[in-house]
Amino acid sequence: MITVDKYVQFCKNFHKFKMPKLKLKVLDKRYQDLYRKLYDLDYNDVNKASFLVFISSFFFSLIFSLIFTTINLLLVLLYSTILSLIISYKFNLILYNDILKKGNLTNSILYLIKIDFSLIQKTLNENSDKCLSFIELIKEYRIPISGHFKTIFTRIHEGMTPEQELNQMITPSDDFDHYMKNLSINKFNSDSLGDLDENTLETQFKIYLKQVQSKISILFFLGLFFPIGLCFLILFNQLDLLFLIFLIPLFLISLNLIFRKFIRNQGYLIGLIKNFSKLERKRFLEFILFLRSFAYNLKNNISPEKALITAYKQNKNIIVLLEKILKKQISYLLNLSYSLSDVLNNLKIELKSLQYAIILEAIKKFINKNSHFTSTKILKIIKVAIKHQKLQRKLEIILKGEKFKTYFFITLLPVITGAISGIFPLFTLIFENLNLTGYEILFFLINPINLSSIVIIILVLLSSISIASFYFLKVLSINRKFLIISGSNIIFLIVFLLSFINISTLV
Repeated sequence: MITVDKYVQFCKNFHKFKMPKLKLKVLDKRYQDLYRKLYDLDYNDVNKASFLVFISSFFFSLIFSLIFTTINLLLVLLYSTILSLIISYKFNLILYNDILKKGNLTNSILYLIKIDFSLIQKTLNENSDKCLSFIELIKEYRIPISGHFKTIFTRIHEGMTPEQELNQMITPSDDFDHYMKNLSINKFNSDSLGDLDENTLETQFKIYLKQVQSKISILFFLGLFFPIGLCFLILFNQLDLLFLIFLIPLFLISLNLIFRKFIRNQGYLIGLIKNFSKLERKRFLEFILFLRSFAYNLKNNISPEKALITAYKQNKNIIVLLEKILKKQISYLLNLSYSLSDVLNNLKIELKSLQYAIILEAIKKFINKNSHFTSTKILKIIKVAIKHQKLQRKLEIILKGEKFKTYFFITLLPVITGAISGIFPLFTLIFENLNLTGYEILFFLINPINLSSIVIIILVLLSSISIASFYFLKVLSINRKFLIISGSNIIFLIVFLLSFINISTLV
């Protein structure tokens, strides 16, 4: 994968040249400003580089196909154009996707930032510089924009005013910019926790829920009809064998692109469980239950250490999956081997998930600032996480409705392709104008040249069936992919042999 720095440097090389531009995506003024501020790069330079990538990939594909294949020139031109557009499009969007990813990561932490700064506002006295406190807060977070706040902090020490620096700043997260602007207008005195319900990631997820079924249908259409279409092209002798092999990576790239862009959820909501694992969901619910008890214990004005120990004792018979991990850390706390901060750090490592790490890191910061207000803040985090889980349950209901369709297509695809491909050998002989007899069929089966061609065709079809089945199963996050794909391939081979034998007996 090309690094962003090398990509930016490559695009900058075209700044001084007057050359055609390939504009594959229209960027609004905000994104163009982000290109300049974050990468010191003009978007037109990216379009110039994209044009060069398109021309280079087009001629490479064209020359390769003309030298090594014997297919129709128009088909080669069409194929080369489509492939070059895909390559140049992906190249053109490298920085756009980088900004999008950074924005989503920042949005996922924005809940915690709002809760965290609300706590700071409660603990600071009236004469404190809340703007500077906000800059220090973001500087300490491990998010993409933290580096920019470190630069701002340095510039403030050089004599610049905090408010002026923030007013000139633009980040990959539109939500964060609005939040920062509202704070600036209210001179960092307002408690903005009232807008916790408003978040771009949640809005995007709701839109994703409405569109996911139609997007899955596109994946099913391509995954089902590409192998079948391939069968008919081979059947009527329209594809060169080498070109046939070359089509498989294109099929893989196409399905992967559709899955990544349209079906896979790109959100970073803190309440979402990866791969819809029941075990992981139960583990997360136990974690939420434990945190809720911890928060309620803090409300009783006891120390954070005692509140954590009490929360464990209250729930140790319920938290089955987390019991061993929590017991170990609580024992360290009881033996005074570790401080509460150390225990929370250890839990982040033991739980091995960014989701848990983000929440635990936020709680650690809350406790260090003011343990009295921490309970309210923890309950707000839990409220957000539960809201996200409700959204995920809606997605699971939609995907369960696609389960029958998925298994049906995985069974149907090898049956159809196997039945059609079973008559390849006979069609090959027909196209060669041979009189078909039983002896010629036997000769065909032992002919090494024809046999090797058939083996290549079968392997290509098996590959296309495996790729399609893999992405069908990936939609539902099914873990037993290898077993199901193997079964699908066996069905193809059985149907292929039955089809070939039945056709042979009719001659």
